[in-house]
Amino acid sequence: MENVDIFGRQYSQLITYDQALAKFKRYLKFAQEGATPVYEVRSFELNNVFGVKLALEQVPKGAVVWQHTDKWHTAAVYIKSGHGHKFNRKALNLFSHGVTSEAEFERAWINTNGEYERGVFPKSPGDYTAGVRRQQESYIVAAKNYPENKNSKIPGSLKKNIPHRTHLISAQTTGIESHKGLLIDFDGWLNMNPMNQFEIGILDLSDQQDIIWTVNIWIDPKDHWLHWHYQMYDSQYNLIAQKEWIDDRWVYIWRYDEGKQDKLT
Repeated sequence: MENVDIFGRQYSQLITYDQALAKFKRYLKFAQEGATPVYEVRSFELNNVFGVKLALEQVPKGAVVWQHTDKWHTAAVYIKSGHGHKFNRKALNLFSHGVTSEAEFERAWINTNGEYERGVFPKSPGDYTAGVRRQQESYIVAAKNYPENKNSKIPGSLKKNIPHRTHLISAQTTGIESHKGLLIDFDGWLNMNPMNQFEIGILDLSDQQDIIWTVNIWIDPKDHWLHWHYQMYDSQYNLIAQKEWIDDRWVYIWRYDEGKQDKLT
């Protein structure tokens, strides 16, 4: 018990108020500078590295490109070194609850940690950002009238298995919680475990080098399940990491804007 505070928190996990305030100000500055630009690509195929390269060359570095057709959904972003963790989910949640000044941050700190000089980054009640995601429209949504597949090959389970409305590109990079082109439904256990671990590894790598983050989603006509494929490149488009997950736990509805987004196929 010597290594925990009165709240039972490990001392090694605590930060000072000044450290938390500096972090808050940094994230607030990013948020006030405006959301990450997002561009939909309709004139050429984006589900390959050549299309991604062409699209990213036409937008500012750090902007997101995405595309949805009747066959695939894809997104990409050029992450400059040191910008992978540009935003913080806890900070985004504070902003959404109106905590946008030093005085309001101090009150949030006291509400979370009391009058102590060391504590954890302040929390606001509830998870507003997750609520926003659940309400945001998406082109790929779980068919709620179909139960989970009990014969799924996904190796893990939650206490209650559910699909999550999750980001194609980490909100820590973009600062975007709500965008129809950047959110889809996917299995909750996959999202919270192997996918999250892979994403954290890539975000950590972006602290040392530029990363081109790409993701491609499709329903395979052979197995009818939803596939999620990450391919990560360096600044010269050399492949440095990739991973694919198949969600065979849930049935999905694939929506698209007929007459606009299906023309590429």
